[in-house]
Amino acid sequence: MPTDPLSPARNIDLRQIVYEKIKEAIVEGVIRPGERLSEVELADKLAVSRTPVREAIRQLAQTGLVTLEPRRGAYVTLPTIKDASDLYDLRTTLEIMAVRLIAQDPPAKKLAECRAIFADMTDQTDTKHYLAEDRKFHGMLYLMSGNKYLSVMLGNISDLINLCRHYSVEGIPLSTFAHEHVAVIDAISSGDPDLAEHTMHEHLDRSRSGLMTFLQEHPELTAEREHGH
Repeated sequence: MPTDPLSPARNIDLRQIVYEKIKEAIVEGVIRPGERLSEVELADKLAVSRTPVREAIRQLAQTGLVTLEPRRGAYVTLPTIKDASDLYDLRTTLEIMAVRLIAQDPPAKKLAECRAIFADMTDQTDTKHYLAEDRKFHGMLYLMSGNKYLSVMLGNISDLINLCRHYSVEGIPLSTFAHEHVAVIDAISSGDPDLAEHTMHEHLDRSRSGLMTFLQEHPELTAEREHGH
């Protein structure tokens, strides 16, 4: 994967590749929540005209990743405290359902591979590396649930979840999150749905707490959206 998602776009289907590149930059935190999206700047970085960039921004607004504000332009969505709370309520319910399903017939090899990755992590682990592995792991859980409708629903909200992830790890040692992943994997591997539910609930509660704390400590970032435009 390229280090900079905003490297020049080279693809026949420019509209789609421009959309994917801007989306990747947002989800990976290259363009941060609350940051304004400049059509000119993005077109220049991606070496394309402004038209596919404009279309990509409109498409991203439909997913909720981008907020269009009259007379102010397009901004990467910064969830309000209520947005984040509602999102985590939904995420927790759906991911608990997923781990309960997987625990009924755990895929040992895949889970062991994931376990090894998180077991190797320490507080010195690069945050970007942790977040990338975290995204992959949770995405894999959606697929492993075996419920295609559940997988689609989680997939639809996963970009919004990823938008929050950078803030959910603020001020908490990475080793804490890595150990929680190991505990979740061990619980699923044990074949005990109740234990899998309990450990996943604890993990997501910590993520939610980290995010809420960050948003509460930075009211200037959410105040305008909390009170409307």
